[in-house]
Amino acid sequence: MERNIEMRRFLSAVVLALVISAPGISNVSAWEGNEPLIIDHACTDLSRIPAAWIDSARVNLKLHYAHTSHGEQIPAGLQILLEAAPQFAYAYEDNSLPTASDAFCIFNGQITGTYITPHHYWVHDAAMNETRAVLNAKPSINTSMFIWCKEMELYQDHWVGESVSAYLDSMSVLEAEFPDVTFVYCTGNAQVPDYPGHNRWKNNERIRTFCIENNKVLYDFADLDAWWYDPVAGEWDQATYEYLGDTVPIEHPQWAGSGAGHTSYASCEQKAKAMWWLTAMLSGWFADSTGEETISLGGLKKKYPGR
Repeated sequence: MERNIEMRRFLSAVVLALVISAPGISNVSAWEGNEPLIIDHACTDLSRIPAAWIDSARVNLKLHYAHTSHGEQIPAGLQILLEAAPQFAYAYEDNSLPTASDAFCIFNGQITGTYITPHHYWVHDAAMNETRAVLNAKPSINTSMFIWCKEMELYQDHWVGESVSAYLDSMSVLEAEFPDVTFVYCTGNAQVPDYPGHNRWKNNERIRTFCIENNKVLYDFADLDAWWYDPVAGEWDQATYEYLGDTVPIEHPQWAGSGAGHTSYASCEQKAKAMWWLTAMLSGWFADSTGEETISLGGLKKKYPGR
């Protein structure tokens, strides 16, 4: 399955390269749904994003952020980045959208709560109504996402499979109802080993495959859990284990800790870097300061002729 997904990613990148380099094509801009946008561990080097696109993300992105406790990792990481560099300003309010004019504004939770399980975001129509209520009340919100807890690993395969299908179906319904909102799909965390982790991995693969085949935006939480950049070796290292003949990604031991959201602050920071990469891409970033086009697609980085 992994080989098939990697092949689809490669072919998508090749097609995109041909489109960008074709004669007469000179105005490639932000992600517009014509190809998948996969945010993973390779989307964490903030030095590659021109400052102007961070500025654009701060002003233009309004995020509806629904999550369980694992979702606490991203705001914890955002705070770490802000303390290190003021350009990564964000505003975060429970049950409300901040009004800061020069900060990445985040509506945390739903109107009536902040710990958001699937039954308060996408499971059945009543849950979707909670999401609809936020988006209708705050029409300036242009991005919405839901972060999993342990749902992907706790149940039997057939139950989780049906649940993942329901998640994909509900997200598609919401996309059709709110065409001006980008719905960001997410994988579940990669912290638990053995059978539950194997079950989670299979369901994460279903979400990845759906996003790649249907040109969706994916924030690959599990991938960010499993990869750590080794500064001594100068390369990325993935943590895995073997189960029933499969190589299953798992949270890298370098991320172990209890800083926030069941992980270390270093892991939170990696998640936040990927979030800023996502916001920059959705705000319009492709061109860097050299005039070349930088394409992010499933961890593949390609440089193509500029505008």
